Amino acid sequence: MNEKYNTAFSLYLKSNYVVAIKFYDNYLQISPNGALATKAELERSDCYYQLAYQAFQKENWLLASRLFYLANSTIADDKLDNCYYKLAEESLNIDDIKTTLNYYSFITTYLVDSELIPEVLFNRIKIYIDSDKKLEAFNDYHLLWSNYPENKFTISIQPLIDNLIPYYMNQAVEFRRNADYDNALDIFFKLCQYPTQFGDEILIGISDLYLLKVEDAVTENKYKQAKEYYSEVLVYDPQKENSINKRMDEICNEFIQEGYRLIENYKFDEAIIIFETCYELLPEYRKSTDAIEEAKKLKESYTLAFQFKNKAEAYESDKEYVKALEFYRRSYSSMQMKEIQNKIFMMSNTIKAQKDPKGFALEIIQSFKKGIIVQSVNGLQSDLIDKYGENVRSSGWKVSYAFGEFKYEVRFDILAPEENYYFVWRVNLQTREIVPLNKISEELLKL
Repeated sequence: MNEKYNTAFSLYLKSNYVVAIKFYDNYLQISPNGALATKAELERSDCYYQLAYQAFQKENWLLASRLFYLANSTIADDKLDNCYYKLAEESLNIDDIKTTLNYYSFITTYLVDSELIPEVLFNRIKIYIDSDKKLEAFNDYHLLWSNYPENKFTISIQPLIDNLIPYYMNQAVEFRRNADYDNALDIFFKLCQYPTQFGDEILIGISDLYLLKVEDAVTENKYKQAKEYYSEVLVYDPQKENSINKRMDEICNEFIQEGYRLIENYKFDEAIIIFETCYELLPEYRKSTDAIEEAKKLKESYTLAFQFKNKAEAYESDKEYVKALEFYRRSYSSMQMKEIQNKIFMMSNTIKAQKDPKGFALEIIQSFKKGIIVQSVNGLQSDLIDKYGENVRSSGWKVSYAFGEFKYEVRFDILAPEENYYFVWRVNLQTREIVPLNKISEELLKL
């Protein structure tokens, strides 16, 4: 066994590398692992390297590459990348792009320590651009810029990459048009990593997308998320600060208005919740603070007004209308509600009706539209007197009880030789509502 190794070694020393490799192979097939076997492997590797170097000097790049590959050593790899690079040049000269890319791919994949990688990536980017393979070109640029930012090839390729940027920006715009904001942002984020003349436009694009996400978050009632998006808007475009603050104020004002609409319906707790929502966008929003304080005060007033209202209704139920009127007025003083205002009106009328119902009924008729009924009746009577003289008679104003509590009828009859007029209305003393009971009486109410 040692004799086989010694023969191989002797041939190796004599630079008879081809035969030496054969004897090294024979020896290694039967040799147990050990120090001598390791030595034999290293010597056989050098045989391949020496043969490869001879081919390399003769610029036989294909043979040299195969032998360097078989050498499988660091020193061989230092030359192997040059072989593949030269082979790539040769195939590129005959427009064999596929073979060229295969050689470049081997260098970038397996010879990662090669000093030629920046140039390889540079060349491959140009090939991809010429072939309209924008994605592949940009992926190579990402490798080039990430690993060799100051390399001359990285700097040289920049103008070509700038020509690709608008294409990707348009892709982002298309995603935005379809409301796919996350994918649009992903493209812009990738683009903004690299130096480019479109840097400002990219940042503004990101800022605009976050503005759109803000509106979506507000629509979905995700106000804390909307606030976070607003912060991102400023990160990428600080000049939007005034417009952002204005928009946030607009949104909060919408909340304030919605809250006041709830207050109009006496939904104070719900209004306060709406007002507090503003704090998720503007933590110290003064309008919201003032609105909350006002809502709390109105709630207290409403509670007190409701207590007075309940007491007033109890007195009204017992027909103690003076007391009822007193508490309805207290209720209205606490909170001016239309319902209570109507009750005050009714209680005042009811008290008058208790004292002199017939007189009050006539007063209602006489005061209707500043006395239009009385004026019309008197005018008609005067016209008839002018026409018929003393033959005209009238009943005068007559008031009588009608069916229903606080309901009275008011009549006035005019009799003439050839024509008669009978006016009659039913009056609700509590509400002062006047209902005509015949056509002629109805006509006077329309004047």
